[in-house]
Amino acid sequence: MEVGDLVRPGENHGLRGHKDRAHGVVIEYLEKSEGFNVGVIVRWNDGDIELEVPPWLEVISENR
Repeated sequence: MEVGDLVRPGENHGLRGHKDRAHGVVIEYLEKSEGFNVGVIVRWNDGDIELEVPPWLEVISENR
């Protein structure tokens, strides 16, 4: 998963199926650091920007 990828909530995401989280774009990738696992910042279709856990997301279309 990288910046520019189009994503949607995966099977384990609590908001899967909600229209506010139908799809989003990864706008920042956060590397693993001390006390913090890998994360991504996603701008969702409703305009919200959220920190998300990559395993909870499904890539719809990869950035090329």
